[in-house]
Amino acid sequence: MTVRAHHAEKGEDFILLDDVQPSRRFAFARERMLLCRLYLGLIRTLNDDYGAEFAKHSDSATFRTIGIYVFLRTVMCSPVRASTVAQALKIPRATVLRRLQEMVKQGYVERVGNAYRVTDKVNIPDLQRKLQQRVDMIIETAKELSKLDISNGRAH
Repeated sequence: MTVRAHHAEKGEDFILLDDVQPSRRFAFARERMLLCRLYLGLIRTLNDDYGAEFAKHSDSATFRTIGIYVFLRTVMCSPVRASTVAQALKIPRATVLRRLQEMVKQGYVERVGNAYRVTDKVNIPDLQRKLQQRVDMIIETAKELSKLDISNGRAH
């Protein structure tokens, strides 16, 4: 089942691009359009998984990015300092600290000494299905991108 069919079956709107002809003003518009759809789809699934807590911030993209980075470091068994997060993501340390404190308050992150790691709260229900949905989105986008000749800016 394709991602599009999966979303249609569930009655969800999915950003359909098949009939859209992107503006010629933008270099690699079709490729960029496909990647934008993927990014938006992935962000939407994260918001669905973790609820309004992750979407309510005025800079929720920064909030999610920091959370993703701390998760990555945690699964690598390497809690991370706020200064390292700031340097790696090119985000001001003060912003990183504020967002980490919010995540600690919500129970998604814990402080270990002067480093941070995610908690078991990130183990959400029905995770396998949700991860498969994301993988399907990525595969569908990759298939559509592979049909385009990016080196010449033309479709195969």
